[in-house]
Amino acid sequence: MSTAAQPGVLDEEAKALLRRIVERTAYRQIMVANIRGHGLKYLLDVAEKSLLVRDLEAGLEMLRHLERLYGELDGDELALSVRDAMDRIPYPYSRLELAVCLSLVERAERLVASTYLESRSAGMAAIAKRLHELQRPGTRTLEMQLADFCAEPGNRPAAQQFVNRWIAIALVAFGRPGTTGDQRASALKLRTSKVSDLVRLFLADVKPWCASFHLVVPDPDTLGIDLAPEGAKHGARPS
Repeated sequence: MSTAAQPGVLDEEAKALLRRIVERTAYRQIMVANIRGHGLKYLLDVAEKSLLVRDLEAGLEMLRHLERLYGELDGDELALSVRDAMDRIPYPYSRLELAVCLSLVERAERLVASTYLESRSAGMAAIAKRLHELQRPGTRTLEMQLADFCAEPGNRPAAQQFVNRWIAIALVAFGRPGTTGDQRASALKLRTSKVSDLVRLFLADVKPWCASFHLVVPDPDTLGIDLAPEGAKHGARPS
C-alpha cells in the first residue's frame, strides 16, 4: 500500500492540500468571528450580547486548534496566510440580517465539517467533530427574533433579500466545484464529499429552514454566482 493511501499517513501532496483546507477553514472561522464582533452593536440587551460573545469565544477556540494542526503540517503563521482575504469579508447591516447570516453560515460550516469526520487526518477529523457539535446559543436567540419578524407578511420581502444574499455568500465559500484540489481532496480521502455534493446538500438543508420562516430558497442561477464547472450539472437547484 502506498503512503498516500494509508489512513493517517500523509505524503507531501496530501499535506500541502490539507494546509490549504486548514487555511479555508480558518478563513471561515475568522470571517464569522469578525461578523459576530461587528454584530454586537446591533444587540442592546446585555444577556443577548453575552450569548453572542460565548459563540465568538467558541469560534476563537476552534482557531487555536486549527493553528496547532497547521503547525503540524509544516505551516507557519496561519493568520498571515489568510490576512489578504480578510478585506473581502461581508458584514450584515442589521440585527435581523445578522440572524440570517449566522444561521446560514453556521449550517454551511456544520455541513462542511461533516465531510471531514472520517478524514485520514486525525487532527482534521477531531476539529471537524468539534465544529459539528458546537452549540450556538446566540444564534438560536437571533433565530427566534427572526421568526417573530417573519410572522408579519409585510416583513418577509426584506428577510428574503437577506436570505438571497447570504445563501450566495455561503455557496461561494464552499469553493469552486470540479477543481483539481476538489477532486484530489476526495481521492486522497481527506474528506468524503466534493464541492458539488456540498452545494446540493446545503440547498436541500436550507429549504425547510427557509420554509419555517415563510421564505424560499432562491434559484442559484439568479444569484449572480458562478458554480462552474460542475455546479450546473450537480445539485445547482434545490431538490
